[in-house]
Amino acid sequence: MAFCTNNTLYSQLTQKHHKMDKYTHSGVYKLTCPDCNKAYVGQTGKSFLARYNEHKQAFRNNCHTSKFAQHLLEQAHSFSTINNTMQILHYQKKSTHLNTMECYYIHAEFAANNHLNDSQNIFPNPIFDAILKTHQQ
Repeated sequence: MAFCTNNTLYSQLTQKHHKMDKYTHSGVYKLTCPDCNKAYVGQTGKSFLARYNEHKQAFRNNCHTSKFAQHLLEQAHSFSTINNTMQILHYQKKSTHLNTMECYYIHAEFAANNHLNDSQNIFPNPIFDAILKTHQQ
C-alpha cells in the first residue's frame, strides 16, 4: 500500500472557499478593472480588506506603488467597491504555498492575455499550462 497525501497543488487549487467573512482572511486575490476587465493578481499575508485598502490608498494618492492603481490612473478608469473589484482566488496563510498559488493565478491571467501584473516576472511553466488545460475541458 502506497502512502498518499491530499497536500497537492491540484487539491490546493480546487479547495472550497470559506463561508465566513472572506475579506478577513489572507491568500491570493484578483482585482478586476471595472472599465476594461483587465486583472491584477496579488497575494497578501494580511487580510484581503487591508490589502484592498492599500490599493485604494495608492489610487487616491496618485501613487504608483500598486500596479492596479497605476493602471486605473493611467487609463482614467474608476475604482469600485471591494465586492465589485476583488475576487478571492485562494485562501492561504503566508508560506511558500502562497507564492506558488500566486504564480499559478498570474500565469492563468497571462495565458488569457488579461493581466496587469509585471510581464518580466512571468515565466513559461508547463505544469501550470497542464493544469489550465485540464480546467478548460
